[in-house]
Amino acid sequence: MKRSPYLLLILATCIWGGNFVAGKSLVLHIPPVTLATVRWGIAFLCLLPLYGKAAWKLKHEYLANWKMVIFLSLTGVAGFNSLTYVAVQYTGSINASLMNSATPIFVILITWAVMKERLAWWALPGIGVSILGVCWIISQGDLPALLRLSVNRGDMFMLIAILCWALYSVGMKKMAGRFPASPFLLVQVTVALVVLIPSSSIEWIIQAPDVSWSPALVSGLLYVGIFASIVAFLSWNKAIELAGPQRCAGFLNFIPLFSAIFATTFTGESLQFYHLLGAFSIVLGVYLTNRAMKKQVRLILSK
Repeated sequence: MKRSPYLLLILATCIWGGNFVAGKSLVLHIPPVTLATVRWGIAFLCLLPLYGKAAWKLKHEYLANWKMVIFLSLTGVAGFNSLTYVAVQYTGSINASLMNSATPIFVILITWAVMKERLAWWALPGIGVSILGVCWIISQGDLPALLRLSVNRGDMFMLIAILCWALYSVGMKKMAGRFPASPFLLVQVTVALVVLIPSSSIEWIIQAPDVSWSPALVSGLLYVGIFASIVAFLSWNKAIELAGPQRCAGFLNFIPLFSAIFATTFTGESLQFYHLLGAFSIVLGVYLTNRAMKKQVRLILSK
């Protein structure tokens, strides 16, 4: 019986919803790139004894695909997470997670551009509705603010992070089935740390943060290092292998739901009307786009 990816997708998005909230709290104590480095350093220490030998046995295959390995490491591991932690320094975790709901649109557009999958013209209205929802959230319900460029820079960093994750999802689909998921994640983390460690060292020298260690801080680091980095990533990557990036991308809309639950429960953040309206627009756009793409598939099969 074919394994269902849906439980894996729910697990991953629940953990990542918590990651936005944990990241918002952790960047108050640790600079964002350093936080990403510590997070993936913890993941590396956990993955190495479990999958180090398996990864080493496939070293020639990884080297043969070194361009894609570096691309995935920089976009999905180093880039997305560092940029997300930078973003939540300047914007709320609810805001950031809601914007993340637009990732399916980015995935669809990149899949069309890179993998040459056909994009139905009648999918464009749905894409436009989702983009409008993102703009509504960024401008906090004041679209003319976009023209005045009075936009929260955290939202701009989040948009770049979303692009990184969409690229990663499409790249993982192209690599699906070539390597075992867990050793491959270890390789990606290793490559990402080669970039993150010197970057965080520079950040540490410039900012010279005074970190006050506490049980809560350590618990937060373990959460993002083990659950958000290993459990969620392996679940997501396996689901992409089973279902493909376009079907999985829609489940990212669960992240703001979980993030809002965690944020309102633990940090006192509040949902605003522009959040709800923007989220509705994004989800509606994703729904319309997916429906258009299903219609396209039916038309192709009927020929």
